[in-house]
Amino acid sequence: MSIISKRNLIIFSFLLFFIIASNTILYRVPIAQPLPDGIALATLFDCMIIIPLITYLFILRKRYSLKYILPVALAGYGVALLIVPNGLMSSYSFIKYILFAGEGAFILLELFVVYKIVAKFPSIIKGLKLDKSTEIPAFSYRFEIELKRKLKPSRFLDVITSELTMFYYSFITWNKKGLSNANDPNMFTYHKKTSAIAFSVMLIHALILESVGFHFLLHSWNEMTSYVLLVMNLYTLVYLIADIQAIRLSPFILTKNLLYIQVGIKAKLVVPFEEIKEICYYKGPEKLSKEESKQVFDAVLADFMKEKPIFVIEFYHPQEVGFMYGFKKKVTKVHLSPDEPERFYEMLVTRMGDFG
Repeated sequence: MSIISKRNLIIFSFLLFFIIASNTILYRVPIAQPLPDGIALATLFDCMIIIPLITYLFILRKRYSLKYILPVALAGYGVALLIVPNGLMSSYSFIKYILFAGEGAFILLELFVVYKIVAKFPSIIKGLKLDKSTEIPAFSYRFEIELKRKLKPSRFLDVITSELTMFYYSFITWNKKGLSNANDPNMFTYHKKTSAIAFSVMLIHALILESVGFHFLLHSWNEMTSYVLLVMNLYTLVYLIADIQAIRLSPFILTKNLLYIQVGIKAKLVVPFEEIKEICYYKGPEKLSKEESKQVFDAVLADFMKEKPIFVIEFYHPQEVGFMYGFKKKVTKVHLSPDEPERFYEMLVTRMGDFG
């Protein structure tokens, strides 16, 4: 799964802004009056055909399934309702029923997949408790493996896995102690010498204040918009809490055969020791070039001030990093800063020597 390039995002944003702005101005400036018959149909065409088309070309193509075109078209219809003055859309009200019928069918299909997951959930949890075959005790890793054993892999399953993992860390892990060095010398925390958790708590505090303030401000202007923003902020709040818990509970792990690196709920990397070419102290620049960053997995936590990583680990062959919702990236290096760098370095070199 390729990452959306900055160039594509810029072009897409410009075209999206141009389409929405030009249609909005058309209905607002006196020079365009009187409006010709069928002008609302032209706006509907722009919002429901052109916007999904550019979304496919610059965002979805070779990255996501075509099934996401339908929600984009539905969102385009909503944008058209905001742009076109009342009265001009009355002749085309049937379009929304067609869209909602299509979206309803799509949701029913997704709910069927959710039902299959829920039906198998007891056996999935039982499998998690009984499975001793994996050397990696991290919940995120084991849960993903167990789901793929019970259900056919798909992009939607990746999304559901990410969502369930996020809710698990947010709501079910408060009484759990982290997998730490005291429990197992093969585990290495990576957050205790940083302000990463304090930084996330600050973001949560700001998000709560922003949610309350903007909700009441937007509610008086557009009730629907205020509730949409509130739901998005609540989702972000759950994500930040889950990320904090995952950072606390999921250290770097050196098993007999693998190096496991998980960064919160955002990303994880599993590398066999025989694929590790070398580990050395990082002496590179603070900021990588665009081409270099494409080849590097940055496992250093976000902080108030971005620090240089302590180590860079290089691989013989590109390794796959798994991100939320099934995104993947091939990398040849990883940057990281464990809390006990000397002990981590010595143990990793020893394990590499066993496979050298």
